Amino acid sequence: MKNLDRFIATIVFLTLGFLSLTACATKGTATTPFATDDPQIVAIKNIRAVMGLPNLPLESRGMDTMINSPSGGLSVAIYVDSAGRKFSVEPQTNIVVEMDARDLLASISTGAPVISRDQLKIIALKIAKATTLNFDSLLPGLTYDEGGKIDNYFFEWRKPESQNEMMPPFLQIAFHKSGFIFACYNTLSIK
Repeated sequence: MKNLDRFIATIVFLTLGFLSLTACATKGTATTPFATDDPQIVAIKNIRAVMGLPNLPLESRGMDTMINSPSGGLSVAIYVDSAGRKFSVEPQTNIVVEMDARDLLASISTGAPVISRDQLKIIALKIAKATTLNFDSLLPGLTYDEGGKIDNYFFEWRKPESQNEMMPPFLQIAFHKSGFIFACYNTLSIK
């Protein structure tokens, strides 16, 4: 009898959950207020998948300027997820040109496992290839640099400087030693 009561309670719980989800879907409410086919949201979802970031709800923060861009004034659409990560999307190409989670560094446990710099470099290269159009063909013309500050590591690929640019196009991926990716800047694919 006890098992039957549990079974009935489970069925009721699942049915109420399904009805609740159905009601939300028919009213047009969802976890995020954006259409699932919005190209900027799709771009953010894709980069989050590549970086292993959670698919959290997003809030639009309007337009802003990316000073780390080749022109020094690239217009970008800003979205912030519920954890506080900021995503900047170039609206003409729908390329995510920046992911900033520096504010989340303080939440990393001091006892978090450490990943070697070499392992992080391998991860950074995989992210670079997955997020940059024709990265392999660009690679011979890029300068590579890596560095570290305290518990953070930076991996960077940069095009040669040009007189027409305030800053050459570049890709920089930054990790905490735990493997937490806290920043990514990518203007290599921006024309």
